Amino acid sequence: MIFDKEAYVKEFDVAIYGLGYEKRSISGFKEFHQKSNNNIVIGYELNTTEVSYQENKSFYSDFDIEIHEGDCCSIVRKVRDIIKNKVENIDEPRVLLDITVLSRHRMASIIYNLLTDLNCGSKITVYYNLSDYVDPPIGIQPVKEMGPIIDELSGDLGNLSMPTSIVFGLGYEEHKALGVYNYYDADYSYAFIPNNPYTEFEPLVRKNNAPLLDVISERNTFVYDVTDPYSTYVNLKSLLLNLTDVSRTILVPLGPKIFAAIGVILGKELYPKLPVWRVSSLHTEKPVERTAQKDVIFSLTL
Repeated sequence: MIFDKEAYVKEFDVAIYGLGYEKRSISGFKEFHQKSNNNIVIGYELNTTEVSYQENKSFYSDFDIEIHEGDCCSIVRKVRDIIKNKVENIDEPRVLLDITVLSRHRMASIIYNLLTDLNCGSKITVYYNLSDYVDPPIGIQPVKEMGPIIDELSGDLGNLSMPTSIVFGLGYEEHKALGVYNYYDADYSYAFIPNNPYTEFEPLVRKNNAPLLDVISERNTFVYDVTDPYSTYVNLKSLLLNLTDVSRTILVPLGPKIFAAIGVILGKELYPKLPVWRVSSLHTEKPVERTAQKDVIFSLTL
């Protein structure tokens, strides 16, 4: 697998988009639907009356495309079957995946399946639309689920005599990463702080993660540009390769979804040495509107 220096954005055999309650849900479709031979839209069974969900569904319905709604497991199976059917006679298919409004579990499952099922030489392009700044939830959000982002990336504990390392991708939710830090009790910890050049995002990430950053040395803290996925991939992979040689390592990609997508790719690439975890408040987070701001795109060649 090669993480391409330049994203492929020409023509696609299949494109998969999300149907969600945020206005930015349709940004990727507007950009790419005319470049794809097959366009598929996947929605949800929950929050279907919140914010802009029905408006977005109405927009998609004006086009001759497939719209599938349902729970995560059924949607992941449906997408896998559709992709296999659409590309079975294509040697090196080109697939676009818009992760903007996909849940992390859904995103991870689809990316993992694409990496597993597509032929050598296939191209996968991942699209993400950064939103305009939205205030974080007020107060500490309860952590109700913590574990592998998908079962396939649960990894292997390895040699129990080795020290443990945990690598965080931080978000701006208050103390969310700290809860994982306290639970895992790792010997060494590292943090990747997102910088979005279009909003004042980084200071709030630092503020809401201050107790965790206080116990992680400055030398183990890194800043990454959310709009530069190639550099993020290279830097994160370099650190993880070093850590997995000398410790039992776990990656916890909180914060911007683009970092989580890269984490899933590395989890598959470094399997079974790198478990990738998710931390969720499940359905206690209140749906809020997020409008489109900036496209972030990267591609892989299998």
